Amino acid sequence: MRIATTTLLLAALAVLTSCEENSPAPGTALVSGRWMLVAVEEMPIAVSSYSDTYRSYLQFNAQGSTTEGLAPCNSFGGTFALGAEAGQLTISPQFSTRTTCPAQTIEDNYLSALPRTVRYEISGKQLKLYDATNSTKVLLEFKAAE
Repeated sequence: MRIATTTLLLAALAVLTSCEENSPAPGTALVSGRWMLVAVEEMPIAVSSYSDTYRSYLQFNAQGSTTEGLAPCNSFGGTFALGAEAGQLTISPQFSTRTTCPAQTIEDNYLSALPRTVRYEISGKQLKLYDATNSTKVLLEFKAAE
């Protein structure tokens, strides 16, 4: 009887463990690639950098929980943390190089919006970041790089 119970418990543990291994880790889609900037506080960005070759982007790196990216004028980086609940995200203030350009206002809005982020949603190839003040208004919008 005792052997049967032990065998049953080990089988149940094996099933539970295999389910955990097959389910994606929280934030997997977030750190799976580069996100190209599409809009800053609902303002569409047609050309988001100084050339089409170098478009503004944000990338989340799982190793070290770091961010890196390119704003309209400067490259930047910092850190991020995923919350306990799905979709929770905090981003540190970003350090950046300090070149000015004609798109400086867009860059300032972009970089100041990142640390206000508290939540994200991914739908298909679209990433939306939200702040705490309005859960329906998109703070920053990105599309997956191709």
